[in-house]
Amino acid sequence: MTELLKFIALGRNYQKLWPQENELAVIFVDSKIIALSLLLQKTVPAIACLSFVAQVLYFGSDIIPRALAMSLLVISMPYQALIWLGYRSQQRLNNALVNWCSEIRVQMVNAGMNVQPVSSKACYMDMAKLLNDAYAKLNKAFELP
Repeated sequence: MTELLKFIALGRNYQKLWPQENELAVIFVDSKIIALSLLLQKTVPAIACLSFVAQVLYFGSDIIPRALAMSLLVISMPYQALIWLGYRSQQRLNNALVNWCSEIRVQMVNAGMNVQPVSSKACYMDMAKLLNDAYAKLNKAFELP
């Protein structure tokens, strides 16, 4: 149980750190899962309640246990997305992504920022932090007057 809570917390942190940029959405599935997770967090409670009420009204009170189980399944969907994001945040980057992150780090250092080196054992959370800093600071560093 604590492992699931750990992944949910990691997923929330990863969701906050990952930059929602169109360029990244084309390359990484993470942006799409984060958008889906945010949408589910807003809409799922209403869908679950509506589903429960509709089933009870249509089929009667004999269906309450089944309707409740279905509503609980629907309510769990945002948490499933957060668990996936938490798991993803701890996966190690492949060599191509580590090299790409190193190139971004070099650009940030050339722009005068202090950035820690990217290790060969970096994970997606490390890449999210680097990309978040790059989008927040590099865009300002290259603004035209």
